[in-house]
Amino acid sequence: MPLESAADFNSYVDTSTGNGVTATFFEAQQTLWDSRQGLVDSWFDIDSGDSYSINLIIDQEYFSIDTGSVAVEGFQPKAYIKHSDVPYISHDDRIIVNAITTNNGSVLVPETSFLVKNVRPDNVGMVEVILEEQ
Repeated sequence: MPLESAADFNSYVDTSTGNGVTATFFEAQQTLWDSRQGLVDSWFDIDSGDSYSINLIIDQEYFSIDTGSVAVEGFQPKAYIKHSDVPYISHDDRIIVNAITTNNGSVLVPETSFLVKNVRPDNVGMVEVILEEQ
């Protein structure tokens, strides 16, 4: 029996609670041509190239790498997404996070486009996605 249910995951990324934000997910259109000797040539469509709206949690985690004399510091954008919303997420997919606004409409963070660089499923129902800002 899982510790968390689909309702729990929905509440994590719910935009009305202030945790989640809306975004548009774009699958990279990737295909594979299999022409190995002795096999019938076949065409595999790995990702469909579709785009759809999802909810996610966006985070800009601080990191510091100690190089000995001077540390390299910065921020690494990450997203936490329900696995059921992006079951075929892969490298080079794109995510456009909608602008984050206050209740009166002031923009806190403008719309931002990201490229998926790494996918880390937790095998329970959520996926941590390492992003690169475009």
